[in-house]
Amino acid sequence: NGVNYTVDAGETLAVLGESGSGKSVTAQAIMGILDMPPGRIPQGEILFRGQDMLTMPETERRKIRGRRVAMIFQDALSSLNPVLTVGYQLGEMF
Repeated sequence: NGVNYTVDAGETLAVLGESGSGKSVTAQAIMGILDMPPGRIPQGEILFRGQDMLTMPETERRKIRGRRVAMIFQDALSSLNPVLTVGYQLGEMF
């Protein structure tokens, strides 16, 4: 309960924690890809450059996702390549 992240331009955020602690759900909420229901965001805001992504039209959120805000999923099919450095792979994405 009560999550606050501030990520400035050029910074990267890594969310770490125990299994079941809410990392994926939090990231999905930020990205706007949380299944609702069952998920819900009862209060608060998700600001990107001063605009609340929760009230932003989906067409506008799509312009931001992947270009300005991205998520690396932990599932095996879309995980990072163990042969390449993390820095190299993140550099390719951004």
